[in-house]
Amino acid sequence: MKTKSAALMGFLGPSTALIVFFYFVPVILTFLIAFTGMDRALRWEFVGVANFARLFGIGARDPLVPKVLVNTIIYTAGALPVTILGGLLISVLSMRMHPKAGIFFRTLFFVPRALPPVVWGFLWAWSFEGTRYGLFNAIRSALGLPVIHWLIKYPMVIVILANGFLGISLAMLVFSSAIATIPRDYVRAAEIDGATEWQVIRYVIVPLLKWPILTMTAWHLMSFLNSYVYIMLITGGGPYYATEVWSLYAYHAAFDRYKYGYGASLTSLLVVVNVGLLLLVLRAFGMRRLLARGKIEV
Repeated sequence: MKTKSAALMGFLGPSTALIVFFYFVPVILTFLIAFTGMDRALRWEFVGVANFARLFGIGARDPLVPKVLVNTIIYTAGALPVTILGGLLISVLSMRMHPKAGIFFRTLFFVPRALPPVVWGFLWAWSFEGTRYGLFNAIRSALGLPVIHWLIKYPMVIVILANGFLGISLAMLVFSSAIATIPRDYVRAAEIDGATEWQVIRYVIVPLLKWPILTMTAWHLMSFLNSYVYIMLITGGGPYYATEVWSLYAYHAAFDRYKYGYGASLTSLLVVVNVGLLLLVLRAFGMRRLLARGKIEV
């Protein structure tokens, strides 16, 4: 028994130590820094809950917090359906067509995942450039139409689509793998009963994808709440804070304005919200029912 425990510790010990050192320790330090007024001088000056009070409009109120909160809700609520529904649609359609054609379309939509973030962000920023040198404005100019300042008029739509399409690749991969494991007999039985293509998808395939849909919904909900890299690359949070989401605002507070304490409080609150939303998603999908043992009636 001791030999088995020692062997397990030998295998799991290094990875556990890395997780503790590079994840749990930074999280604890972030929560501690949130209760300080730490700035570029890196002094641990304890200020209590002053940073959190500022977030909730108590005392020294931050006027940008309401706008950043609304931006975050709009961004997450917009990007999540694009990813989940888009990934599900592409998976179902590509798995119902000729195998080679399906592989081609899945590969095409997986390409963005293989691109470095800088390249993906540059492609979107260039495509929606507000001069005649941008991709879409170049097309409009060739058609004799006036240029549109896309990043000024539709900045939130652009970052939602940029991140939503990027998320489609992972959702599509998971959904396609799950569809491939569905026994063919289920589909054949539905077709024999006279089910149409749409009815097969709605009443056979989609209900059997509840676990993958739960996983991808929870995964991308957390991802969109915490993501800021592509927004920073495409719009920088502008124009005039139009695309400044919570995580990007925390980044700017900590690393642009050197308000580490305030940035840590923004991040700490985001962690709490993430945990709460994850529990809500699991409850909405009936996690306990999904994990319950099946009952066999005799």
